[in-house]
Amino acid sequence: MTREIRSGTELQAICLKSLRACVGFEHVNEVLIQPRESTQGGANWTLAAVRPRVDNRALRQARETIDMLQRSYELCSEDLVKAQKRQRA
Repeated sequence: MTREIRSGTELQAICLKSLRACVGFEHVNEVLIQPRESTQGGANWTLAAVRPRVDNRALRQARETIDMLQRSYELCSEDLVKAQKRQRA
């Protein structure tokens, strides 16, 4: 399956819109994604935080949505490079 390549800003907006439809995420107004090294065709980003925080039960229930997002979207290489530079600094 080919993933759509998106910038970090675009990906955060897509995740926010999708997750706000999940039970317990109705009041979330910010999501943070974090780049990660893709292994064996896996996602090159992960959901790092949601604000305000949600309880663990809501997070577990949203796992299917998060997995679908990770299968559908890839973080653009420019944003991956920027994140790697920040980590090294």
